[in-house]
Amino acid sequence: MTASSARPEFIQAERQFVRSVLAGLVLLGLVAVAGPLLSYRSDVAEARAQFQLRVAREARVYAEALGLHLNLLQTELQRVSASVGPDLQHPGDLGTEDLLDLTSPSGGLFHAGLMLLDPEGRVRWSDPPHITEESSFAARPWFRDVLARQVPIVEAIAPGSSSFVVAVPISHGGRATGVLAGLLDTSSALPGGRPLGEHLELLVLNAAGDLFLPGTPPRWATLPRADAELRAVISEGIRPLALGPDLEVFAAATKVPGTGLNLVLAADETAMLAGIRNRFLVQLMVVALLQLGTLVLFSFHWRRVYGLFLDMEERAARHEKMAALGSAASLIAHEVKNSLNGLKMASGLVSPEGEGALVARTINGQIDRLSHLATSLLHFGKPPVTRRTAVDLAQLVRDVVAGLRALPEADEVHLDVVLPEQAPLSCDPLLLATALDNLLRNAMEATVAAKDLGQLAAPQVRVVATLHQDEAVVSVEDNAGGPPATVEGRLFEPFVTSKAKGIGLGLAMTRQALEQQGGKLTFERIPGGSRFQVHLPLPLSSSEAPRP
Repeated sequence: MTASSARPEFIQAERQFVRSVLAGLVLLGLVAVAGPLLSYRSDVAEARAQFQLRVAREARVYAEALGLHLNLLQTELQRVSASVGPDLQHPGDLGTEDLLDLTSPSGGLFHAGLMLLDPEGRVRWSDPPHITEESSFAARPWFRDVLARQVPIVEAIAPGSSSFVVAVPISHGGRATGVLAGLLDTSSALPGGRPLGEHLELLVLNAAGDLFLPGTPPRWATLPRADAELRAVISEGIRPLALGPDLEVFAAATKVPGTGLNLVLAADETAMLAGIRNRFLVQLMVVALLQLGTLVLFSFHWRRVYGLFLDMEERAARHEKMAALGSAASLIAHEVKNSLNGLKMASGLVSPEGEGALVARTINGQIDRLSHLATSLLHFGKPPVTRRTAVDLAQLVRDVVAGLRALPEADEVHLDVVLPEQAPLSCDPLLLATALDNLLRNAMEATVAAKDLGQLAAPQVRVVATLHQDEAVVSVEDNAGGPPATVEGRLFEPFVTSKAKGIGLGLAMTRQALEQQGGKLTFERIPGGSRFQVHLPLPLSSSEAPRP
């Protein structure tokens, strides 16, 4: 049974099976993808929480470090300002040792310089000289705030400037008589002025929200929404910055102790999460490859199982058919043989000589042909039991050839027989004789039919028996041209024949008879015809016989 001739219910069951398997594979794929996806979401959430906690903690640490540093600078300026007298006309009021401590290039605290300002904001003294071209700082908010509140202050020297100013009041008698201001280069003199690490940015803003650290702000800090987002971070303390769909920046803000500054530590979550995303993509790729491999293996395995299933269905159907035909064949063969026995007895009354000789021979030939057909049908319906005995293969072949010389085709066929003197063999002589009879009969009929069709002039059949080391081989060759290519692959199947009036049981029964005796039947094309070979195992010699 083939797929095209399958029953409708079988086709429907096949489709349901395929749909069920595909649905199972799809479900398995969803489960396989869901695992990495859930793991990815969990990993991202955990990494983000840990990362945000670390950013907030480090922001506090940097703020405290910056506060301590600035408080140290304020303390040093206050110490030095105490030695400045009320008269700011003479720079010598500042001690030489104190100046070196504050402005020394190698160990000073204020690398950018130091200024002494009077109450009007004019520079009365500076180191280095001419540190600034401005004539007065009176308009600067930080200067006015120091004089008014008489407290130290840390601020940008000007809006947008990258220089800090640490200013302390010079007071005498409860009145501010001047301001001592130290200048800092934010890129080198403050903790955090240099890059802290990969994907981290430290920003310092004043109370008004103006960014003046670092001197070159990060790219995202220049976006239009950055100012508003930074003010929101300062207000809330910690939050992600809404800067765009492709930019995930998390920021934590804290006050710098002892100053009016705000420190913001920002981290690029996009870069931080890139490793997790890449790992997730690798997992998905591995799952996809495994799914693809599963589909390929399943397809291969399913095709194989499906082919085996169809083969089993075909064999089961053939077995049922053979069983039914066998039962019918046994009944038909039994009745036919009874009738043939009567015909055989009646034909024996006709004289084999004189005018009736041709008629008698024709009747006997047809009776033999029908008897052979009936025997084939009977054996097909109920295969005989194998009964082994010691025989001479050469003599058995001679007997089979002699029995076939009575066929009508025998006079037209040149039969060449090559046999050894003796060939001892252990087999069922009846089954072997039937097998050889089928092969020789087929060869003789095929060559005569080819002659009748004008395909050859002289029908020839050659029988050769040989003994090998462990088997006996009987070859039956003919020059009939060989079976058609469409039949060659199914020669040994029951009811497969190329003869117009054949039933296709001869070769099938021959192979069955040989296999029951441990032998085999082979076929090969030869130039101009066919060669069938009967292989039967030889009996073991006394030296090779197994010991009890």
